[in-house]
Amino acid sequence: MDFTLTLTPQYTQTGGTTKAATTSSLFGDYAIAATILFTLVVFLFEAYLNFRQRKSYHKTDFPRELETTVGNIDRETKSAAASADKTEESSKNDDDKKDKVDRNAPILPQLKSKFSHAQSYGLDKINFSIFSSTYAVTEEVVFLLYGFYPYVWDKACAVGSKYGWTETEHEIKITLLFLGIVTIVGTITSLPFELYSTFEIEKKHGFNKQTLGLFFTDKLK
Repeated sequence: MDFTLTLTPQYTQTGGTTKAATTSSLFGDYAIAATILFTLVVFLFEAYLNFRQRKSYHKTDFPRELETTVGNIDRETKSAAASADKTEESSKNDDDKKDKVDRNAPILPQLKSKFSHAQSYGLDKINFSIFSSTYAVTEEVVFLLYGFYPYVWDKACAVGSKYGWTETEHEIKITLLFLGIVTIVGTITSLPFELYSTFEIEKKHGFNKQTLGLFFTDKLK
């Protein structure tokens, strides 16, 4: 593998011409390097946004302006409810005594509780996102450097040849086989991250009711 700017994958496609045998071109010489560079630029930009968002999730103090506004609303609601209770006390029926939502309950304590839970959930999600995206871009770069996709294409052609398929006459079939192999590999490598996200993060914050069996059943569909 050549580690100069004109990168050459570790694996080159069977039947293809080598770099030395081809006419030099801007695309041919710098395609791998440009692809990796673009991938890293996008990754770094997204990582920058994620780390900026991560800072906001570390804030545990409820916004003062919102606290003041909601506090005023709660006080007004409480005073209005107190006067309304006096006029409605004599007209209550047995049906009104059933369990129902207290519309006059203070809003501020509920918002503070939800804010705390939302911050904790958001922090867990953003940390996981940073880690999983780092792995994903590392995997992609490794695949490019080692020629994973040409290798899988050649394997798809080899499997297709057992059924009489040729690359020129049965390109669609071989392409579907190629995509199937890539999808299977991608599913396997992403499976640990999906399991952790579903059964650790989502379950921790009360958002997952799915069983392990149902998870894999959905995967097989």
